[in-house]
Amino acid sequence: MRQEPFDLRLRGTGTFGGRGHVRVVWLGVAEGGEPLRELAAKSESACRAAGLPPEERPFRAHLTLARATQRGGANLPPLPEPPELSGWRAEGFVLYESRLGKGPAVYAPIERFRLSR
Repeated sequence: MRQEPFDLRLRGTGTFGGRGHVRVVWLGVAEGGEPLRELAAKSESACRAAGLPPEERPFRAHLTLARATQRGGANLPPLPEPPELSGWRAEGFVLYESRLGKGPAVYAPIERFRLSR
């Protein structure tokens, strides 16, 4: 899979969930969103070619900070503003499998990929 290295920078917080019950708290992507979308589309295509079912949810570039351990989510207290974070050069990525079930989510690395021209 060809993808050039690109710059990334995180900024701003958000949540997944609704009706006062938050399931995930995340940091948003301020720079590098388009290369991330391209990489996600290429990864999705490769997964489909391997016979895996397609992801039904639209891609939203983010970095997960916290995940509720309760099934329906949790009430979220007010969050402080995140610190200003420096950007970095993405030169590779790791494909993880997330195993959700009883207890906290477990993330297992499957394979590492280098980005190249």
